[in-house]
Amino acid sequence: MKRIFSFFMHDLLFSISFLIALISCFFGTFSIESIDFKVIVCLFGLMLLVANIEKLGVLTYLAEKLIDLSTTTRALIRNITLLAFFSSMLLTNDVAILSLMPIYLTITKKVSDMGHKMTGAVLLIIAANLGSSFFPFGNPQNLFLFSYYSLTVGTFFSWASLLLLVSFSFLFLSFFWIKKTPIPNQEEPLPSIDQRKTSYLSLIGLVILVGVFDLFPYYIVIPIAVLLLSMYDFSSLKQVDYRLLATFIFFFIAVGNFSQLETISLLIKKQFTTSSATFFGSIAASQLISNVPAAILLAPFTTQTQALFFGVNIGGLGTIIASLANLIGFKIYKQYYPNQGKRFLLTFSLINLIFLLGFIVVFYFTL
Repeated sequence: MKRIFSFFMHDLLFSISFLIALISCFFGTFSIESIDFKVIVCLFGLMLLVANIEKLGVLTYLAEKLIDLSTTTRALIRNITLLAFFSSMLLTNDVAILSLMPIYLTITKKVSDMGHKMTGAVLLIIAANLGSSFFPFGNPQNLFLFSYYSLTVGTFFSWASLLLLVSFSFLFLSFFWIKKTPIPNQEEPLPSIDQRKTSYLSLIGLVILVGVFDLFPYYIVIPIAVLLLSMYDFSSLKQVDYRLLATFIFFFIAVGNFSQLETISLLIKKQFTTSSATFFGSIAASQLISNVPAAILLAPFTTQTQALFFGVNIGGLGTIIASLANLIGFKIYKQYYPNQGKRFLLTFSLINLIFLLGFIVVFYFTL
């Protein structure tokens, strides 16, 4: 019993999502179709790839290079945040966080007295969420909305460009709150990297991205990539965060079950008739079930497309579950700093709340 108790108490987010999924089964009929297997399979492949890259020393090398290019902590956090912001447009928010968060946290361990390290980690997550909204394929909710409402390219980018401009402005202003603490010069030479192994892992990374971007069926290319990575280093399978994958599955199950409730369907139909109601409602729903399920749940019941677009994208800010990418960033941070989970959640919630309120004020008057 002690082992079981310890297992569930070790990761409260996993335990809570499991409990919610169980409760939801009393309100709806479980369907395997509720689970987005593409998200789960692609995330597993990406986590396994990052684990192998980390063991090879590539992250340490990139961290050293980024330190050399940054003279102060403000410059360092600005560089990694903007890199997350722009790279997520093409790589998606999940991939950007999986790739860049380990690099950033490796830097924080190498730089003595690294100030604002939590703030930097939170800004990286926020930047990845906001930047990924610029292209339809940057995150799942926009890809769904683009397809469901048959949006024209011009319409989508007119909304996305406004979101991008405001996002960049808010991020740029946030850097001024970070002190310009000088970063000491790194006297150690850059670590050597096995070029052959790096090339091998890079090719596998391209194979995984082919599946992520639907250039080839993910259920074919991702298992091939996983097999190749397992053959390269079988022990890396132990480094995958299987609880995070299970947490995602539990959330998908819960949303699928609760969405079957007729009372919820009637409530959405009745309330989501105006742009302001849809805007605030989608933000609120995102805080509880995350923005991707919120978009899928609400789209059939409202014609306020622009309000829903802004609501679910802005709704990725806020709680730790407002975007599933937030969970990824949180879990990675806990791997590097296991005893700072509560402090990180407080810092994350405070900064996200400030951003969320700022976005609400700006976009409420654009509807």
